[in-house]
Amino acid sequence: MSKSFVLAVGIDEYQNADIGDLSWAAADAQAFHSAFVRGREAGSVDGRLLLNEAATAVALREALGEWLTTAGPDDNVTAFFAGHGGREIQIGGNLRSDSASYLLPTDTDINHIYSTAVSLTHELPVILGRIRAKHVTIILDCCLAGASRTFADGMRGRGIDGPNFKRMSRLSDIPVNAAVTVDKGEMHDIGEGVSVLMACGPHQGAGESDVLGHGIFTHFLLQSIEGYRSQNHRSVSLGEIYASVVRSVVTETDASQVPMLEGRLSDQRFFLG
Repeated sequence: MSKSFVLAVGIDEYQNADIGDLSWAAADAQAFHSAFVRGREAGSVDGRLLLNEAATAVALREALGEWLTTAGPDDNVTAFFAGHGGREIQIGGNLRSDSASYLLPTDTDINHIYSTAVSLTHELPVILGRIRAKHVTIILDCCLAGASRTFADGMRGRGIDGPNFKRMSRLSDIPVNAAVTVDKGEMHDIGEGVSVLMACGPHQGAGESDVLGHGIFTHFLLQSIEGYRSQNHRSVSLGEIYASVVRSVVTETDASQVPMLEGRLSDQRFFLG
């Protein structure tokens, strides 16, 4: 029997005082984890939940790069991250070609993002290559475009720029977004059956809302999941999930936040039960 592996990571509390805390990322991860494991047949799902102080760089790398690799070829993997995303560039690097995006664990050092965060640009493609499961979906409710956007009262963004990136960007008018990309800005070929669903597009921010009690993207993602589960769907096309979520997020944010879906999507499924 095939099995679902579900990893949910949510970080509100950061150890570094220069990285602002969030309010709803942990709630996002808890709700996402519950939505996937609740009511499932015994033995059909293996879930792991990492919240706040448990979501260290070591724990995140172990979960992504070791635990998820225990999934077999007929299994499916879903990994969810809610927290800060960040951008940084090496000293003396080229702003256009050397910028990289990161997931920020709770113990990220803002002055040493390269060594204390998880690189979406360089590490994630390697990690995905280690996972043997037939269907792999990575879901990121964080900013991949840094901290450039401001938010209204009761809302906050999930993006941080490193000090080197800030210094370089002040000296340049080049718009930069770095996600799961190669040097020329093209997407990595992350493989058949692998998709990355992101809360926002290039140069946008991923917001969270006190009114919704969640990240905006996650709120509508959970609504869509619950809708399909209420109709007893065991799996659904990832494209259908995306279409539902993007309409709601665009409406809620007046198109200032537009989720993105990347990957080779032929027959890609989202497993719910």
